[in-house]
Amino acid sequence: MTELLIQTVVQGLLVGGGYALVALSLGLTYNVSGIINFAHGDFLTLAMYLALALQTAWALDPYVSTVITFPLLFVSGVALYWFLLRPVARSQLLMVIQLTLGVTFVLQNGILMVFGGQPVRVPSDWEASLLILGDSLFLRTPQVLAFAGSLLLALLLWIVLDHTETGRRIRAVHQNPRAAALMGIDVPRVRTLTFGVGIGIQAIAGALLIPGTPIEPGQGFRYTVIPLMALVMGGLSDFRGIYLAAILIGVTEALGTVFVSGTSGMIVPYALFVLVLLLRPQGLFRRA
Repeated sequence: MTELLIQTVVQGLLVGGGYALVALSLGLTYNVSGIINFAHGDFLTLAMYLALALQTAWALDPYVSTVITFPLLFVSGVALYWFLLRPVARSQLLMVIQLTLGVTFVLQNGILMVFGGQPVRVPSDWEASLLILGDSLFLRTPQVLAFAGSLLLALLLWIVLDHTETGRRIRAVHQNPRAAALMGIDVPRVRTLTFGVGIGIQAIAGALLIPGTPIEPGQGFRYTVIPLMALVMGGLSDFRGIYLAAILIGVTEALGTVFVSGTSGMIVPYALFVLVLLLRPQGLFRRA
């Protein structure tokens, strides 16, 4: 029983690291643009299918394909913000939500038309690799790499935001766009490039999450809702809280799946979400 509990918790930590990777990019785009992109998870799905296309055409490993998919998604994110979201950014919240949901339907149906609706796998050299710790702890190497990638992204994000001129500009636009503009910062440019980077990170997340995992056109909803839960639980602008919230969601999801009978286990992460909203509505680390 103890071995099963340890294996489940570690598995949840690794899954939560994958969620954190997506949640951090969602938090980056939200905090600079003020827009919650409900198509965020569908860009992750798009990145996975692009990796599939590159693997089929040129036999590129998903990890290697990132050098192509990242620029493509970065340009897509820039275009999405500049041509669609920026003109309506000051409109009613419902209009912005409807627009991003429209992008979701376009991406899902476009993927469905091109690749079909059957779940597929993208072969990778690391797909069947295992790390064995001790006598009973078995970890899939792709999940370990995804967790390491999320840690690296969180560290890189902290360094950029806290120790670079670009990061200071991003934080200034987040805190007070009008004052930032008066200080000579090109606010639309900062928002556009940051939104592009946030979408581009989905290419990295897709490459890290794809080995050994079946993909299908409608999975983007899951990778929007769970990172959005982590974003709210973490306090919206606190990246430490967002990261920890994603990890907690991964762990509770794993525990619920193993120790709660039937499909009821899938309710456990949402129960955690409600509990955090009741006890810490300001976020895990933020003061009231």
